[in-house]
Amino acid sequence: MNPFSALVLKDFRTYWIGSLFAMFGHRLIIVAISLLIYRLTDSAISLGIVAASSAIPIMLFNFIGGIISDKYNIRRILFFLSFFIFLILIYLGYLDYSGVVQPYHVYICSILLGILLGIDFPARNAYFPKIIPEKYLRSGISLNGATMAGSSVVVPTIGGFLIAEYGSFIGILLSAIGYLVMSISTFFIPSVSIKKDDSSNFSFFTEGFSYVVKNELFYCLILLTYCTNFFIFGYIQALPAFIDVFNGTPRELGLMFSCAGLGALSGLLTAGKVNINKNLGAIILSSATFFSVLIILVSLVGVGIMPTYVPYTNILLIFPLATIGHFGNGFYMLSTYAVIQSKVPENIRGRVMGIVAIHISIGVLGGLWVGGVGEIFNMRVGVGSGPIICIILIIYLYIFKKSIRNLQKI
Repeated sequence: MNPFSALVLKDFRTYWIGSLFAMFGHRLIIVAISLLIYRLTDSAISLGIVAASSAIPIMLFNFIGGIISDKYNIRRILFFLSFFIFLILIYLGYLDYSGVVQPYHVYICSILLGILLGIDFPARNAYFPKIIPEKYLRSGISLNGATMAGSSVVVPTIGGFLIAEYGSFIGILLSAIGYLVMSISTFFIPSVSIKKDDSSNFSFFTEGFSYVVKNELFYCLILLTYCTNFFIFGYIQALPAFIDVFNGTPRELGLMFSCAGLGALSGLLTAGKVNINKNLGAIILSSATFFSVLIILVSLVGVGIMPTYVPYTNILLIFPLATIGHFGNGFYMLSTYAVIQSKVPENIRGRVMGIVAIHISIGVLGGLWVGGVGEIFNMRVGVGSGPIICIILIIYLYIFKKSIRNLQKI
């Protein structure tokens, strides 16, 4: 299947363009806030703290976002979320530009952003399948996932250069513009019908949670997604400290973000195009293993037999290794999303995707793990220890969980 085929649909195309701008803003704010807090504190653990400041509320509000998405008008929700994120970023950018910003400003804004983003992700993933026919669903899933990875390819590098030249405030303000575009785009996408449900919000939530717990394939895939994001992807949140190991600047930081995004985007598009009819479960586990191994190699660059530079070039070896490794992550994540989206019942999609969405906040919270271990030992240990834990989990799932081992196709 052509992974871009869903773009022939006007409503989805409008939603996707707005979502792409929002993801431009999301990726840029990660770079800008990381550099801002590191400049203010010069501490690796502060990178983990600011990550946790947004990750914990994201995690909590993913549940609420799933409930809201299944009960209320999602288009209006997307408008208000994007607009309030825009206002918070404008305020933080002004503080930074004025030279009065303090670490507590960054932490408070990160908490507020975490609340809004926690609702935003399940809302998006519950909305777009409702506006496209089933035959375009796989393409829609691929394109929706590609917004995050695609925005990571160019935006962080450009952002790194702009921030190095003008300061972190420019990255924050450009992020605000991205969310403003998303809020405007919601005026041009359709509302979707929501089945009226008078049950309590608590029982409404537990229905989705019970479905996941009783379905071994779902909870295995979600557990693996949580672990790979916390123990591996968390290194992205601590990149300023890791890049410091190589005496890097904001330019190198932006390039590293872009390498991760390029690899993930390639993996997503490849998974969206390839029609796997056999051994899908084993392929998902292999992709997660591949990602783990490559990030271990990233952590070892410049140590022992791992050179710092690509032979015969001046390119740091961490860049191509990260690109190749994140290809495996993109392939794994798209395949996992496709399985879940294709098998989840329509009436509980928002709540299940709210549970899945926690992986994003867990990935951000993983910065606390990487930064904390890096502070206690060193950043190489912080980056390289988590993937080893994930490999152990993958081996366990393959041996003891038949539902994922025997998964053949969607």
